[in-house]
Formats: sequence, structure tokens, C-alpha cells
Amino acid sequence: MPWSVFLQDERLPLPGEKIGRLVQQVVGGVVYDHTQQVNIHHGRVARGLEEGQADALVELLRSSDLPALKKDEERLVRAEKRFRAHRALLLEDALHFPIGLTGELKAAPWSSVLVVSIGSVVFRDRKEVRATRGNANIGLGIGLKIAASVATGIPIRMFPRRVKLQRASFKEVIEEAILVHIIFDRPPFVVEIRPKGFDYGYLGPRLATTSRENLVTFLEDLVRLAASAHWTLMSRTFLETGKLAPDFKDDKDFLRFSQWIAEVASA
Repeated sequence: MPWSVFLQDERLPLPGEKIGRLVQQVVGGVVYDHTQQVNIHHGRVARGLEEGQADALVELLRSSDLPALKKDEERLVRAEKRFRAHRALLLEDALHFPIGLTGELKAAPWSSVLVVSIGSVVFRDRKEVRATRGNANIGLGIGLKIAASVATGIPIRMFPRRVKLQRASFKEVIEEAILVHIIFDRPPFVVEIRPKGFDYGYLGPRLATTSRENLVTFLEDLVRLAASAHWTLMSRTFLETGKLAPDFKDDKDFLRFSQWIAEVASA
């Protein structure tokens, strides 16, 4: 059966090239490929290994001050199913959030929360900023038109029509946003909450006038209700200092990070 090897230290950024060279020593291949595995999948540094290779790699990583563990790939959490919740009810028994087109509420018990992961994600978009106008000539050259008219006997317009063109101009818009991943393990899935667009209506009389205050109350509720979960180092730092670093390049990159932590937390 195949095995995967995961790092246990959550601190980013990871020394990708150093890890890639260590992986190569055990499994062979190209250092660049192993480095890319780290850069893309964060702490999942190798997959599809024989158990002996996994044991050797774990030992080599630990001897290089990189705590690691092996996992049977048949027992991986694989929290790949993701629900984006724009509203939810944080009740004492469970997180209730809408699914599907009907908006039916799904209840996910707090006892099954495996990981809570909070991160800063950079979103990039292209937006139109202005349109430039101009004229374009459409038609054959005058010399070719005269020749064509003589040859065919069909009169042809000598002067080209002028057509107005509009050329759109775009610029890249970069926006940083906070994402919250709540990973459940029975069965494994991820609930993703983006505080910026989240409906805090569940707060009722506790609802404040600013989104920042509502976010603080939401996180206080989440800390209390999901107290038994593994909170990532990044999440704990954010709760203590209000700072998140580093920024993830997109939401999929952050999801891969959260999946890595879920595998380690479930070991």
C-alpha cells in the first residue's frame, strides 16, 4: 500500500529546496520536482512511497530538524469537498449552513470539527477601467478597387467606410481577504467562510454596527464552540495579535494548506 509523508511543523514558508534534496536522497528523481511538490502542496512532501521509503524519509527529515510523520494513503482524511457559506447559524449543537439551490440547512456537529484554519488570501482580478475610441478603414485599396470594377463591370465604392471601434482597457486589481476553513471529519468536508461577505444575522441582538465588531464576536463564538478542534498556529497568532502572514496566492492554495494540517491533526 502507498504511503505519504507530511511535515508536522506548520510554520511557513517551508525550505522547499532543502526538503526537495532530502526527498531525492531517499526516493531518487529530480530535486526540482520534489521542490515543486513542497511549493504546491506545502507540508505533504512525498506521496506514493513504499513503507520502507516513508520510514527512511521521516527519519532523514527529523534528523534535519524537520519533524515529519508517515500516513497510509488509504487512511487519509481527503477533505476535498468544500462548501462556501455566506450565512450560517452557530448554535450550541452544531454549525448549520445552507447547501444546494434550495438553501436547505445542513447541521455539522461541533464534536466532528477536526481543524479550524484562518488565513489571508490574495485575490487577483482584471477590471475594465476605460474605453478608447477610434476609427478604422474597412475595404480594399483604391487601386485594387478600380481594377476590380473594370474587370467585372460592377461599380465598387472607391472610398472606404469608417467604422468606430472601442478598445477596452483593463487593470489588475489585487485584494487581500480573510478566509476561515472549518474542517469536519465525519465525513470529511470543508466549510469556507469569507468574513467580508458573510451574513452575521445569526448574532441577533448581538449584531454590531461594524463588520469588524461582528467578526470579533463570530470568532469568539467559534473559539468556544470548536474548542476541541486543532487551531492552526496561524489562526492562534491571528486571534492573539490580529496579524496573518504569509498571504496565500489564491483560495485553492489556502485550501491545500488547510488539508495538510487536517492530515497531520488526524494522525
